[in-house]
Amino acid sequence: MFFVLGKERSGTTLLQLMLNAHANIIAPPESRFIILLYFRYGKTKKWTEQIISSLCDNLFEEGLFRDFWGIDKQQLKNQLITAKDMLTFSLLCKIIFRISAPGKNEVRIFFDKNPLYYYFLPELNKIFPEAKYLHLVRDYRANLVSHRKVFTVKKGTDIAFRWMKVNMLVEEAKKMAPQNYFTLTYESLVGSPVDTLSKVCLFLNLPFDENMVQNHQSGMYSKFNSNKKEGFLKVHQNVFNPINPSLISEWKEKIPKEELMNVEAAVGNFAKSMYGYELIFPEKSGNNPNGFFMMNLKYKAIKSLYRKALANLWLYRNIKKYVWGGF
Repeated sequence: MFFVLGKERSGTTLLQLMLNAHANIIAPPESRFIILLYFRYGKTKKWTEQIISSLCDNLFEEGLFRDFWGIDKQQLKNQLITAKDMLTFSLLCKIIFRISAPGKNEVRIFFDKNPLYYYFLPELNKIFPEAKYLHLVRDYRANLVSHRKVFTVKKGTDIAFRWMKVNMLVEEAKKMAPQNYFTLTYESLVGSPVDTLSKVCLFLNLPFDENMVQNHQSGMYSKFNSNKKEGFLKVHQNVFNPINPSLISEWKEKIPKEELMNVEAAVGNFAKSMYGYELIFPEKSGNNPNGFFMMNLKYKAIKSLYRKALANLWLYRNIKKYVWGGF
């Protein structure tokens, strides 16, 4: 079980589709069930039919899983009950992933793509000590522009600051086991996809599969491809199109000069030193804009909210229903 990590709007869905187009990889649509169920079932030692039935009920309450994965609930329950004497939470998750793509016969790796999992790296390492991670990074300025295409963003510095903080989380985790992480950039993924994915496959100890580049849409699950909800299409519209390198630099024309100066002042030094993103206004670097304290406070509040929400099935379900219902 491996994972894709990256700030939202960094191309993680595109990478997930490319991975799923590989003959040896299952990378289903986004669902947060691993963490959602872990806090309730992660320490279960003896799996009974009653516990498995309860878990399946909770699993299908997660809308992303229920609507996109195409798994029959009773079939899953029967398979888990058959394996109950050898089940662990880790194995249970892998069985669910395997069932999601019955047509693939030479699977060696499962990939879970959830941007929010950067908040749960300690838990993921407990569940899957063998896990490896693809860390996808996109220029913070392009990331800001992509956010604005989908969400209402008043302060660009807030988005840039969160971009920096979540990448800092991943960088800190890397220090503990650098051999388990591979960092790639969105710019290299769309600018040189064959070269970049060849390196990814080398890291994964898999042969390169040309289908990942030539036909990444083949990695779409049917219910993902057929979703016509306005919110969904707004978020994921680009993945239905051919790979488009022009999106790499569109931010240069879409961020006002004063805001760009503030954004670079907030995170430019980190972005340049860690990932090589050049500054437009190097003379402003290191001069954090007014409100640095508030940006950090907002980030901590968001991190705390997500950790609480994904640890509570009821809370998460209601947030999805009333806040993200259109997705």
